[in-house]
Amino acid sequence: MLLSDAIEALAVATIADGRSLRTVGDYRQKLAALAAFLGPARDVASITPDDLRAFVVDLRSRSTRYATTTARPEIAGGLSVASIAGYVRAVRRLFAFLHEEGTLPSNPARRLQSPKIPRGEPKAYQVDDFLKLLAVTAGDDPASLRDRAIILFLADTGCRVGGLAGLAPADLDMRRRIARLTEKGGKVRLVPFSEPTRAALAAWLAVRPDGGGLWVNLGNRGGETLTVEGIRQVMKRRGRAAGVEGPVNPHSFRHGFAREYLLNGGDLASLADLLGHSDVHVTWQHYAIFQTAELAAKHDKHSPVARMGRESEL
Repeated sequence: MLLSDAIEALAVATIADGRSLRTVGDYRQKLAALAAFLGPARDVASITPDDLRAFVVDLRSRSTRYATTTARPEIAGGLSVASIAGYVRAVRRLFAFLHEEGTLPSNPARRLQSPKIPRGEPKAYQVDDFLKLLAVTAGDDPASLRDRAIILFLADTGCRVGGLAGLAPADLDMRRRIARLTEKGGKVRLVPFSEPTRAALAAWLAVRPDGGGLWVNLGNRGGETLTVEGIRQVMKRRGRAAGVEGPVNPHSFRHGFAREYLLNGGDLASLADLLGHSDVHVTWQHYAIFQTAELAAKHDKHSPVARMGRESEL
């Protein structure tokens, strides 16, 4: 089988498995780089572990970014560790698929190592900024009621923006305070929300125009469902109005939910469930990240020496 045909076979199988088109596009984009390196007409049976390691070495030696995508202009600067890890994941998935399907008797990518991704800086909103956003959405006009409900729902659930955008009124159980989200890959999960969020949702539902999803445009485009990008623009606009300088994008609220949940005594395992992670390591790697002052406060609260010092003189 030609490498180009193998990549297409993986794409078809991924779609058939119910994965998102975004995942399929990511596989195609990253594996196109492998095909460019080894040749699209290369027989996959002839590809060796050394060939794949040479590809990773090539990725590490690049001096530009975004050369294999039309979504962004190519710029100077080598690939990040996270980007290289993404390419390695795609390569490993391709050859695992070919081995599972019986196309290859063995998997040449089985021992291909992914670079370790360093834990980044916190990406969460700041509590003061969150309060500013609530202040600028305190009115009783439809736009304020809608935007306040969006902000509270994001902060209260830590949901992905795609799941938020896909909500319909029927997905809300207002009595039990449970929402049914459809997120990455069509995965459906139930998330709880608090009483203040329920009240904000009820206020929005009372004035919401008919038609569309839970979140709809107002004015000339009234009734049309807000898209993911539309929700991002709502957050950006409200952030400017509130004078917020830090991050106010929907994903910063996902990070903020995780940070506040852990700072308030929540455990990592239940946080992973609330965020929709099947692997708690993902939660730890990307969301359980604190500023130094926050870590110091947690240390003072939970350190055995600090506790003994509070209970007696050491």
